[in-house]
Parts: sequence; structure tokens; C-alpha cells
Amino acid sequence: MGARVESRLSRRTAGWQVVVLAFAALVCAAPALANEASSVNAKPMVGVYYYPWYRAQGQRGASNWRQAMRQRLVPPQAPKLGRYDSSDPDVVGDHIAQSVRGGIAFWASSWWRPGDYTDTTLRDVILKHPDAGKLKYAILYESTGRLGTFARPDYSRWIDDLTYLQKTYFDHPHYLHIDGKPVIFVYLTREYFRNKGHEALREMREKFPNLYLVGDDVFGAGYRAEWARNFDAVTAYDVYGQSVGPHGGTRAALGLLATNYAAAKAAANSVGVAFMPTIAPGYNDTAVRKGHPGRARYFSDVEDSKEGDIFRAMIADVGLPNLDPKCGRIMMVTSFNEWYEDTQIEATAGTQPVSSKDDSDSGTAFTGGQQYVDYGPLYLDILREATQ
Repeated sequence: MGARVESRLSRRTAGWQVVVLAFAALVCAAPALANEASSVNAKPMVGVYYYPWYRAQGQRGASNWRQAMRQRLVPPQAPKLGRYDSSDPDVVGDHIAQSVRGGIAFWASSWWRPGDYTDTTLRDVILKHPDAGKLKYAILYESTGRLGTFARPDYSRWIDDLTYLQKTYFDHPHYLHIDGKPVIFVYLTREYFRNKGHEALREMREKFPNLYLVGDDVFGAGYRAEWARNFDAVTAYDVYGQSVGPHGGTRAALGLLATNYAAAKAAANSVGVAFMPTIAPGYNDTAVRKGHPGRARYFSDVEDSKEGDIFRAMIADVGLPNLDPKCGRIMMVTSFNEWYEDTQIEATAGTQPVSSKDDSDSGTAFTGGQQYVDYGPLYLDILREATQ
């Protein structure tokens, strides 16, 4: 993805026996989950991971849109706004309008460092836009760019970064608060703050006692309450790696994800920590890096499945049953506009035919022979209809 070299994914494999057992457990738990969901009316507060890092061609550090898989399709499928510049106020206004259409309440905006393009775009363009007040905003702290390697993390920037974020964002009237506390999402806490980094967390709590820290801490089965204690809420950025990635675009993959979430929510709640379920429409990063099978946005094991079916089912069967009143029933979406990994729900132009062909030598290296639809505002409308 653009400036990021590291993969977002922690790759794990599991046998089909595990999937079947997990799915069976989900079925057994379904009545209890349904009763809990209905008791709170199950209406989520929807947040999306937002990426203000795109630059138009000809700009310094211009984005390599060729790393977006849909630009490699034959014919290419483009965003509704074309190969846009994130700092263009017209782009920001359109993205806010799309978010309102989809029933989205806030953006967790990717932040790499003080003075970075992601920082100046959020600070000087997004938050100053005349329509900014239609949404709330939080920081997605890009830990891989600030805390070093997983094996030898460096926390020396951590407190200074939080000090900058506090001075620059936390008191802004449009910044997201939970229980009166400014919210910050930290990417890959399961790598940086599990069995390590405890002194950095202790110092954070001492200097920023009112910070609401959301850890990207849940991945796979067996989540432990002791891990959740470090945070005010826990969530999972990586939907693909624990569902359709290893198990394909199948119903069983979603059943496994729902089981993981239910167990993680129970573990977190047992120590007074909230849980935020995350959903995603699909995934394909094959134009950026090797090793992750691309997944289109329909079921491979459901006859006549159509575009958007996985997203619809993930909302209904994974997101809504695991909403948590402890954090205002927040449900996260990966993502609004991460085009490099094809997780975006941002509208496409909607003008091109369905394609399973790409511009690789084989003609299917990026698509894997799966069909990709120039879907227009489909995912915004699915999200609104399923959650409102």
C-alpha cells in the first residue's frame, strides 16, 4: 500500500475441522446473541478507517494508483472521483457526503507522524472543511511507522506523538469522544503491546489519564482477558486474515469470524473493557504484495451469490450480534478508501462492465479469475439499509 511496506496481516492457517467446530459453536450461541442484540435495538454507531494519503499525479510523492488492483483490471475501475488528491476540499466534501449517505458517524483517520501528508490533510483540510461537522473524527495511529519492528520495538516517539495529538486534535469540537474521553485507535497493538511495551502504556496512562485507547488487539481464536486489560476497548482491523483469507468467500469463514468476535467480546467485558466488531467487504492486495489470495465480494459456496453478499451477511451475522453498549455499539468498517487492499466502500464511477481479466501476462494474476463489479454507491447503500 503506498508508503507502507509491511503487510497489514498476520497470516495464520486453520484446518477445516476447526472451522466446522467454530461454526457449530456459533450456531449454538445464536439464540443468546440474537436476544442480546434485540435487547439493545442493535443499531450501531458506524466508524470507518479513512486514508487521507492520496496525491494526484504530478504532485511530489504522487500516489501510485497502479498499486490499486482495480486499476489493473481490463477495463480499469476507478473511484467515483478518479485518481484524486486527498487534500482537495472538493474531494473531502464528496467523501463526507458519501459517508452521510452510508450512515457513517465517524472516520478513524490514518496518521503517520507530525507534518506528514496524513497529518496536514486532516488538520488543515478535513477539519476545516465547511461540512466537517457532519461527522466525527479520530486518529488511527500507524504504529508500524512509529514504533519500529515487532521484534525490537522503539517506544521513544510514543509520548511525544500523543502530546502532539493532544495539542492538535483532542480538544477539537469535531473530535470523537467516548465517556468524555478523546478516542485513539492504535494499529497492531497485538504486536506492540502484548507481553511488551507495558512501561510505555503505564507512562501513557500517567500523562494522559483521560485518553480512550482502542487496541487493534483481536485476531483469531483464544483471545484473553489479560490482553484486553491494557485498553479501554479492543477491536480487530484485520478481518480478512481471520475469515475469508484462509477459508475463502464462504459462509463458514463468516461463522468462524463471528465466533472469534463473540469470544473476544466476552473476554474483554469480563475485565470491564469494551469490544468493537469490524466488518469488511472483500480484500485484494495482489497489485501491492504477494502471498495473500484476493477475495471478491460474493460467496463462492452460495449459488447465484451476487456482489455485496459477503458484506450484507457480515453486517447481519458478525457485526450486529456483537455490538457492545459499553462503547456506544460502535461497529468499524475496514475501510472507507483503502484502495491498495481493495477493502474500500467508497463509491466507484460505476461505468465499466464486470471484469475477471487484468493486465498481467496471464490475464488473471490479480483477479484470480473472480469477477469484479464497478459497484458505484452499492456499499454505502448496503451499509445504510442494514444499520438504519
